[in-house]
Amino acid sequence: MNRIPVPILLTVLLTACVAGVTKAPLAAPSLTPSPTPSPTAAATLAVPSATSIPSLMPAPTVTPACEPIKIMPLGDSITYGEGIVSYGGYRNLLGALLESEGVLFDFVGSQRSGAESIADADNEGHSGWTTSYLRMGIDTQGWLETYQPHLILLHIGTNDLRDGHPLYAARDLSALLDDILTRLPDTQVIVARIIRTRWGTDAKHVDFNNAIPELVTAKGAQVSMVDMQDILSKGDLISLFHPSPRGYDKMAHAWMTAILALDLGKCAGP
Repeated sequence: MNRIPVPILLTVLLTACVAGVTKAPLAAPSLTPSPTPSPTAAATLAVPSATSIPSLMPAPTVTPACEPIKIMPLGDSITYGEGIVSYGGYRNLLGALLESEGVLFDFVGSQRSGAESIADADNEGHSGWTTSYLRMGIDTQGWLETYQPHLILLHIGTNDLRDGHPLYAARDLSALLDDILTRLPDTQVIVARIIRTRWGTDAKHVDFNNAIPELVTAKGAQVSMVDMQDILSKGDLISLFHPSPRGYDKMAHAWMTAILALDLGKCAGP
């Protein structure tokens, strides 16, 4: 048997190993690190162009509508308009005067009279009623809470003086005003020194009317007075207690002067 020399054998073996390695190379790990996502890039949001942003216009300012000044004519048959009821009493001309001044108003009350002559016939006039009856009506009927007047035109006392003492009438008027102001502390009240009768201005009328200025002053800024004691003559009355249309018109002018003095404006604010 021929022997292969050792050097030659080693050479053959090494050659075979090299050939095997060449045929199946091992994958060497990459020394270059793979790129990682940038945190900054991942968090960045696409910003729309300026032209794509809708214009943000400020919301328009809405001014609340100006509401009518609610006026409650409060009193007895003179407020109701007795004499010639269809004329509407002093409310007939007073409404026209208010309109001519551009005042937005609304007469309010549970009664209606004079609808034949005036568009707004509402009032709180009650024939034959005294001051204490009015107060009772306010307590039981809830007129003030129902109509929430901004202004009350109060002419009352004629029936009180027919059978009562003027001091009692003044006392009842004071109590009525207290009741009104307790219920509606922001309401303006104009109190009339009441008109004469066809007999003239007798002692009872004078005493009652003379008590009103001090009484009104004591009630504070919400209560004012209009003097009607001497604005009518005998010829301005159609009956013992009730004015003719001409007499009611004189009352309307007196009310209008007193209303304008309050400087309430053209309407009630929001």
